[in-house]
Amino acid sequence: MTVTSESDCHLTMFTIRAVTAEETRPLRHKILRPHLPFETTAYPNDYDNDTLHVGAFVNDDLVGIATVFRAPMPVEQDSILLNASWQLRGMAVKEKMRGKGFGAALVRACIQHITQQGGGVLWCNGRTSALKFYQSLEFQTIGEEFESPSGTGSLFVMWRYVKETA
Repeated sequence: MTVTSESDCHLTMFTIRAVTAEETRPLRHKILRPHLPFETTAYPNDYDNDTLHVGAFVNDDLVGIATVFRAPMPVEQDSILLNASWQLRGMAVKEKMRGKGFGAALVRACIQHITQQGGGVLWCNGRTSALKFYQSLEFQTIGEEFESPSGTGSLFVMWRYVKETA
């Protein structure tokens, strides 16, 4: 998927495509976990059959990543959707590339995958600093702000429907 984003009065062409778990790990470390060992960038669900890792590329430069996998929400919002929920994790865009549409395009690619897999809800432990970004994509918060157990910052559990469910 090739995407054109208009930001700051210029156009940025970029591509969103599936990547491997290994391709996500350098950005996960640099952006999300710089003070933790590199090994913490390997997530338990990275190799599940229906896990999707996506990357945003400008030319051949990987500028953003996201991973999505099946996981129940930590706070039950709707018991009908308990088995239809997916977690967004490892969402990161290089600092100099933020605000250009990469993150939104990555989330949309994840939503498309979830819909194709029959999912109904997307949730994440989103950083407080990214709250407005997630709200712009129709995410809602559940509960109170909390500190990440791994020490990566303040978080909210956030969620959104990805489609109407029966």
